[in-house]
Amino acid sequence: MKKISLKLFRSLSLGLILLSCLFINSIQISTHSYNQFDNVQSCTNFGASFGDSVLFGNSEDGGLDHPLGQFPSSSRMFYYGAVAERYGCAFVGWYWEEISVSIQGGMNDQGLCYDLTGIPDTPVNTPPNPTYTIAGNWIMKDVLRLNANVSEVIDFFKSTDWSGHWWFQWLFADASGDVVIISPGTDGELVYTRKEAGVDGFLTQTNFNRANNKSGTYPCWRYEASTEILSEITSEEELTAEKFNEVLDAVHLSTGSYTGYSNVFDPVNKMLYLTYMAQFDETVSINVTEELSDTVFRAEPIADYFSQETVKNGLDFYNKFKRNTIILYRIFPITAIFLVLGGIIAAIYFLVKKLRKNKIVDNKSDTN
Repeated sequence: MKKISLKLFRSLSLGLILLSCLFINSIQISTHSYNQFDNVQSCTNFGASFGDSVLFGNSEDGGLDHPLGQFPSSSRMFYYGAVAERYGCAFVGWYWEEISVSIQGGMNDQGLCYDLTGIPDTPVNTPPNPTYTIAGNWIMKDVLRLNANVSEVIDFFKSTDWSGHWWFQWLFADASGDVVIISPGTDGELVYTRKEAGVDGFLTQTNFNRANNKSGTYPCWRYEASTEILSEITSEEELTAEKFNEVLDAVHLSTGSYTGYSNVFDPVNKMLYLTYMAQFDETVSINVTEELSDTVFRAEPIADYFSQETVKNGLDFYNKFKRNTIILYRIFPITAIFLVLGGIIAAIYFLVKKLRKNKIVDNKSDTN
């Protein structure tokens, strides 16, 4: 009898330990799933110049809580024509719940272009005499409306009040081939990682801080993949929109996060090459100069630039992503928890049943 009780005690203890580990692991799974696949916008930006050619690339990725994850058809091209002391700009982004404009990147009529990636929130210092503050302003639009090149952007940022913190990383390129990544440093000052005009080469960024790779998702396979392909470009002839699409195809996501659109800017020729939901079989060319020929604001659905077949394939791609993400990161962990719990309960039930049976046998033996 004591031997059986000891076995039961060990089994129950093991079950409780396993149960505790399971719940701790389930919390880690949920946290990892939310932080890595829903909350983080897993975008990739890169810019390069060789000779007189300059290109800028962006992959817009996000999870199910990303606006494009909730409303995949909300992606838009936004056009703001030039007005007094404001450059004309073409922006990529989306309508948030069909109400508000969300600008994520763009190029102006001077050839200055940018996009950004999410990184962990970092404190930044306020300059002594700021001439611009993000509070009450729309910096994602103003930065292109007010500046013509990378040098002007750097001066602009150095005199901007960021309200004490920074949660993103900018990459700019201009028609001269000047490329810069702007990141928050560990001392609260902005860091400018720069490839200057006249120097052949490239810069690329993902979701870790280029000034502090301990902040963010480092090492990053998207950073490594984009670096590897961009390193293959050794001449002006090899710097093409097709090559940049090769990079965008390599870094786009389909599980956990998905790609709402991809774009390549040509700041020299003021051209935009657009891809819808990772459907790289069809890329459309947009002449930004022509689109900015008047001062009227326009918002055009990105889907309207593509064939019905591409739009359908893109939505199929999105639906597959959504289904796989829900199964892999939500349904599967919950199902696994219930299966293990069921196994523990069944084991305890049969142990107790066996104990009662043995007790009855022992009682009969004692009676005899």
